[in-house]
Amino acid sequence: MTPLLKMPKLLYQVAKVKLSKVKSDQTADYDKAAISYDDYYSKYLGKSALTLWKKLPVKQGQTILDLACGTGFFTSKLAEAVGGTGQIIAVDLSLGMLTKNQEKTLSQNLNNIRFVQSDGLSFLASLADNSLDGLVCGWGICYMNHSQLSKEMQRVLKPQGFLGIIENRACSLKEVSNLFTQVLMDYPQAMNKSVDLHLPKGKDYLIKAFCQRNFKVQEAWNGEVIIPCINGEQVADYMLKSGASAGFINALNPDLVAEVFDNFIQYANQRFDAQNPVLVKHDFCALLSLKN
Repeated sequence: MTPLLKMPKLLYQVAKVKLSKVKSDQTADYDKAAISYDDYYSKYLGKSALTLWKKLPVKQGQTILDLACGTGFFTSKLAEAVGGTGQIIAVDLSLGMLTKNQEKTLSQNLNNIRFVQSDGLSFLASLADNSLDGLVCGWGICYMNHSQLSKEMQRVLKPQGFLGIIENRACSLKEVSNLFTQVLMDYPQAMNKSVDLHLPKGKDYLIKAFCQRNFKVQEAWNGEVIIPCINGEQVADYMLKSGASAGFINALNPDLVAEVFDNFIQYANQRFDAQNPVLVKHDFCALLSLKN
């Protein structure tokens, strides 16, 4: 069957899943990826996050929220920078990621971190006005309503408090996404939950969405990171172990996940064999701003 004939079946299944209002749980996928996250995602995207980290105006004694803290790329760095008189609040909904973060900080003898398992918006709502000196969110705004998130961030930050965000753009991993669509045209029945992501288009969107009212932009930029892969197996391995497909895996029928990925590898290898490799490219955007 040609792709033109296959697509309507996939579109029908996607519409059916959306109407069911059953959403995938990215937390379950992150729990599974926690053990390998640093060896994949942090290994390749860490340099980009480090660029943001170096720009943050962190000072000793500050109270800073590490929202969607994951395995702790920012957490330990922030904890060391604020010192014993400061405090870091590390929040993540994934217990697996949070546990990995705790293990790493314990090994570094950092005792100025408060770990909280919670979704970001609920935790922000529990904080008092003007209670934070800084807020960092790495790779996490895509799981939250941006309008609500922006309002809460503005409310909880003190005057002159800083906001640092880095996130994948909507165009990120485009070729990988297109290849998964090709596979799902063969297995439309595999999709049984909808994937709810809010990826920004780029730096201009971040400025518009998160620097309204009393925030002043310090810097905003776009960037990209290419993950080196030489065959379909490596592409699939990265997507499974890095957390880059969090939410998508959980959206699939568990009985068909292995079959879907086997076919993904087959299609990807056809591309590599034809000297048309699958480009695994993260496009990202970042923002640093200060509250007036």
